[in-house]
Amino acid sequence: MSDKKILIIEKASELFAKKGFEATSVQEITDACGISKGSFYLSFKSKEGLLLSVFEYFGTKLIDRIGAIHHMETTPRKRFEQFFVIQFEEIARYSDFILMQMREQTSPVNEEMLDLMNKMRKKAYETMENLLLNLYGEGIHNHLPDIIVMLNGITHGYIEIIVFNKKKLNIADLASYIVERTDSIISGLTEPFLKKEQLLSFEGTAISITTEELIKDIEMIKRQINDTEDEVFISLDVIGQELLTLDFRKPVISGMMSNLDNSELTEGLVRKLVRFLNR
Repeated sequence: MSDKKILIIEKASELFAKKGFEATSVQEITDACGISKGSFYLSFKSKEGLLLSVFEYFGTKLIDRIGAIHHMETTPRKRFEQFFVIQFEEIARYSDFILMQMREQTSPVNEEMLDLMNKMRKKAYETMENLLLNLYGEGIHNHLPDIIVMLNGITHGYIEIIVFNKKKLNIADLASYIVERTDSIISGLTEPFLKKEQLLSFEGTAISITTEELIKDIEMIKRQINDTEDEVFISLDVIGQELLTLDFRKPVISGMMSNLDNSELTEGLVRKLVRFLNR
């Protein structure tokens, strides 16, 4: 996206939040950006088209931030906290714009908008699955649909407070509190209630782990190991090289994974590799 488009989107979102979508004219947007109307229409076909681009811009930023969580050099618990921090931060940042949308109901619900919403839900679901499994282990796998539904309900309630209540919440403390409540949910699990197919459907609900993601994880872990002669370092290097080939050999990767079993650094990676090889 060009710098000019980003400028128009950011200035327009501020005006929409302050005055409302209907009350904001294209002229006011171009004046705020210091551009001509002709320049505006070279970037956007209409004000409605601009509004869709605002959603796409904000949604893409959220997706990118959530996607980067896996590569944070920190503990699984801190990554899980960051998942909530990022969502609450983005909601708080654009709370006035969200309120305007709720008041005016101007959202152009069409195929493009549905595709964007679908993409955001898919990324949030996949990320939450990965983070939960990395923190609590594969033993909760069959409970994931119930856990995710409960956590979505909890976060929805706090999002309403963030949007409607102008008194700011401490987002870091809130994220930590939600993770503590998740501990309580996990400790009280009995039999699963929901099955995965009972969740609101969207394409590709299964976790999609790519070779690119695995290689990034491997390189991040290797940077934390100083000794290039270390068995874990060498095993990671072999796995990474194997994943770079078009027809990687599963037995080779599985054999190298056995050298990673006793390393805390590689616990999350090993889980991903198991699911990647069994897909």
